[in-house]
Amino acid sequence: MKRSLALTSLLLSVGLITTSAQSAEDVAADCVTGLNEIGMISVNGIAGTVQDVEKVIALKADEHGASYYRIVKMQENQLAEGWRVQAIIYA
Repeated sequence: MKRSLALTSLLLSVGLITTSAQSAEDVAADCVTGLNEIGMISVNGIAGTVQDVEKVIALKADEHGASYYRIVKMQENQLAEGWRVQAIIYA
């Protein structure tokens, strides 16, 4: 009995950790119907590749409680050494 209770607690803990580790997902413009738009995020000076930029946007979306994001503007700024990005976030 003790063993199965401990196992159940362990499995629940792992499930909660896995759920909280998921990040917001990129969504296409034609798939946002029915999603609740909760705001817009802007980030400047992101160094790295396009994939690095998407990771930063996903983390920022997570911080705002979003499940999805859609990048609406992504511009590499040669003078400021980094990317300027704007994204709409959805619940």
